[in-house]
Amino acid sequence: MSELGAKTVLLVGAGGLGCPAGLALARAGVGRLLVVDDDTVEGTNLHRQILFGEADLGRPKAVVAAERLRAAGARAEAHTTRFLPETAASLLDGVDLVVEGSDNFPSKFVVADGCALGGVSVVQAGAVRWGGWALAVQASGAGDEHRTCLRCVFEEVPSGPVLSCELAGVIGPVVGVLGALQAKLALALLAGEAGGALYSYEGRRDRLRLTHPAPRAECPHALGAIDDLERIDYAPSTASA
Repeated sequence: MSELGAKTVLLVGAGGLGCPAGLALARAGVGRLLVVDDDTVEGTNLHRQILFGEADLGRPKAVVAAERLRAAGARAEAHTTRFLPETAASLLDGVDLVVEGSDNFPSKFVVADGCALGGVSVVQAGAVRWGGWALAVQASGAGDEHRTCLRCVFEEVPSGPVLSCELAGVIGPVVGVLGALQAKLALALLAGEAGGALYSYEGRRDRLRLTHPAPRAECPHALGAIDDLERIDYAPSTASA
């Protein structure tokens, strides 16, 4: 078995980001993919969620996605649940890396915190309308300095109204670009390359910008202030995409 064939990647969200990312990872040779999503396939998903077709309407996304990823060569498992504070530890057990593509910030922060506590690298991304971003976070090992994470970039779960795909929509090719970028970043992390890359994508101008934000000294992970996910308020929602 190849080195990639021995790796396990957890996909949080089988939506517009998770579908292309998962397919690219399966075809790249990642051996085991775990798909976490509690939603069902809807007609409005089909223009961007490339693992699904009309025959899949009403079926669980995780189940259908796992079927398609197995057909692409990976050992894929479906988990028709959500990545929540109470499920994080069990879902991360035995996982080498997480690719997160949920559609809301509370879920993104749960994943970021869970991966930080579990010592698991993660590639996170978000998209709305014509733009989006992707962040590669290398796990901090014992004794390592804190590495740039989602809380370094966004600090806290936004408290006010935030545009979402459900409210504002998203252009299908935009999530396709970002999902493919997530797969590229995931493969780099699995190969031992350093994280810390933050990409911003503007679809109207077809502009991709790379930055390397420094770790934030006040990040609660750097301070050791987060030690129990179930004691954190991730309101207003922890629903996965």
